[in-house]
Amino acid sequence: MSNWTSEKAAEHAANEADSSGGVVGIGIIASPDPALFEFDGPDGMCVVTDGVAPVAGLVPCDDRPSDEEPVDEGDGEEADDPEPVIISVSASDFAELPLVPGRVRVQPEGQSWTVVNLDTIAYTAGDPQVLSVQVLGFEVAVRATPVEFSWDFGDGSVPVVTTDPGLPFPDHTVAHAYSAVAEERRVSLTTTWVGEFQVAGQGPWIPIAGTAQTVSVSDPFEVVEVRTRLVPGPQADRN
Repeated sequence: MSNWTSEKAAEHAANEADSSGGVVGIGIIASPDPALFEFDGPDGMCVVTDGVAPVAGLVPCDDRPSDEEPVDEGDGEEADDPEPVIISVSASDFAELPLVPGRVRVQPEGQSWTVVNLDTIAYTAGDPQVLSVQVLGFEVAVRATPVEFSWDFGDGSVPVVTTDPGLPFPDHTVAHAYSAVAEERRVSLTTTWVGEFQVAGQGPWIPIAGTAQTVSVSDPFEVVEVRTRLVPGPQADRN
């Protein structure tokens, strides 16, 4: 998390936009004293962006109204606007947050093997995560929501990419049939997250440019071949 003056935030936004091509310099203005912070709409909050994606209800910081009283003309000087405190969460900030990877669950469950040529089911939790950090004494909440799941079943096949976290049998949506036996396989899951942030529990959730990723791996399991054969059953007593 970063703390910027309006000038530095705008420069940071421009630099990251040039390097990534995205809207990254989103911030809000607040009182320098966290104890006095109140959300009061455009007069108390503004947004620093690269000018491409405005946030509904928030004015650009360069257009914010000023409450400064003019000085006497005899002074010969104009009053300077107070330097605002800009609290922003950049794409790189978001990517570095300690998000908890979702556990990869594999079915058949409760055993260390699965059967070749039959569906092996995978799923995980898809709940958002909210992290809380302090920035210049302000409580900043960051909400991360998973939007894409890439499942690598470890046998060289193309990963299965979904927008849902899967479900257990019989409502499963993610499955893979192994075509050959193997002593050990693992399912690797790469989850892509998008983020929003909010200051002091007030005001709107501000979207964060860019994404974050987490990687998790299942417990190992064996892929086995199961053969069936007919065997004589018990003969009925004909007597």
